[in-house]
Amino acid sequence: MEHDLMWVLVREVEVLASAGTQLPRRIHAEAEWRARCSDYLRTRLMCHAGAPATTEVIWPLACRAREEPDAFWAIVQRVRTAFDHALVSVLNRLCELLPEAGTDQMEIPFGADGDVDWQEALFAMASVLLTYLADRLVEDGDHGEAAQPALFAADAVHDALADLATLLSDRLTEQSAFFDAGARSVRVPNDSTLKSALAAGEQLLLLPVRRVGA
Repeated sequence: MEHDLMWVLVREVEVLASAGTQLPRRIHAEAEWRARCSDYLRTRLMCHAGAPATTEVIWPLACRAREEPDAFWAIVQRVRTAFDHALVSVLNRLCELLPEAGTDQMEIPFGADGDVDWQEALFAMASVLLTYLADRLVEDGDHGEAAQPALFAADAVHDALADLATLLSDRLTEQSAFFDAGARSVRVPNDSTLKSALAAGEQLLLLPVRRVGA
């Protein structure tokens, strides 16, 4: 049986609110906290159709933002970089399948840091490809339904578009490497949002969850 690991962003105040408990004074036993957090995660994760049947938090690897800031930001950056690499891969497939879109004149800076400029370049390329596809659909539609299938004749284009849609969606899937429990989204909050929460006194946690398939 294969195990799949996912990082889950949790806000301590939301866990306590869901359990009807006041903010902790660190007098709660760790076992009690873990039980409440596990219950909270199950409720959040299982609300998605694609959620796994069983989840297990790997507590020794859990990371608290205030106590372990370097580790916290390193994990967030790692998740973002993994997303960028996946996006690069599917966009490159679409570029090869749709050379007439003209994206060969665009550069994707394939780096390891996944910085903001890199992400902006990827979304710009995605915009060009999807705009091209939308224009072709309109053109083919103007010539009748018979012309439309020609654009999507190749299964490879279908598959690449499906992968792109999955990546850009905020829905939890079996492939998701990250999940924001509070927002119920796989989108990673930007740094300013996370830093604002920390400045407001929130305790943010990253919990590694092992997912066991149904």
